Amino acid sequence: MTLAARDRLDILELLARADNAATRRDAAGYARLFSDDAILDGAKGEHRGHDELITAVGQVWAAEGKDSVHLTLNAVIDENGDRPGSATATLVLVIIDPGPPPTLRSVSTIVQRLEKSVEGWKITRRTVSSP
Repeated sequence: MTLAARDRLDILELLARADNAATRRDAAGYARLFSDDAILDGAKGEHRGHDELITAVGQVWAAEGKDSVHLTLNAVIDENGDRPGSATATLVLVIIDPGPPPTLRSVSTIVQRLEKSVEGWKITRRTVSSP
């Protein structure tokens, strides 16, 4: 079974909304894009649920400084064949200090597990690693 074009567009919009919330430092808005039991993991540890997610991203964003722009590039979306209504998005996250002059801050590989709910697509797990 192949993901419908509408689902792919909805997932891409979800990824863009996550970047937008991160750029605006809207931790609560960012957490709403995740399922209630979502996991965020990577070099900074593993965080479960909205409360831990909000705390974790707040610390990460504070370390980035006052201004940074989060950009998702090269998102590849694959349907999880064993679980209808679920998908995996693998992408490159680029974080830029807008400057002047604009400066590259970091590049990471992100793997996100997603599930479709009555509210739409939600992130169930976000794993951050070096490229």
